[in-house]
Amino acid sequence: MGFDFEKNAWSKSRIRKLLGPVLVAVGLGYTYHSHLTGCPRYVIFAGWAMGPPVWFVIEYWFLFDAKVEDLQSFKHYQTLGRNLWLGFLAYLAAFYLGNWN
Repeated sequence: MGFDFEKNAWSKSRIRKLLGPVLVAVGLGYTYHSHLTGCPRYVIFAGWAMGPPVWFVIEYWFLFDAKVEDLQSFKHYQTLGRNLWLGFLAYLAAFYLGNWN
């Protein structure tokens, strides 16, 4: 009886909901650290331009279980994530390419 609980404790949905925010926090922390250490801006921008779309694809292919989860709520979740990602990418583009002196 305890085995069923442990088996369901780490479902694909739970892994996705834990791993997504952790990856965002690590990415933001790395971005902040990179600004302090002088990492080239194109490396940071490329990471934020390519990282989240790759995550969205991995999330859909490997961490979404269509038999258990609702596709509409998954799409809503990814739409919110996409909008936040595009907003942050626009901020980085304005910050890196704009004249802020």
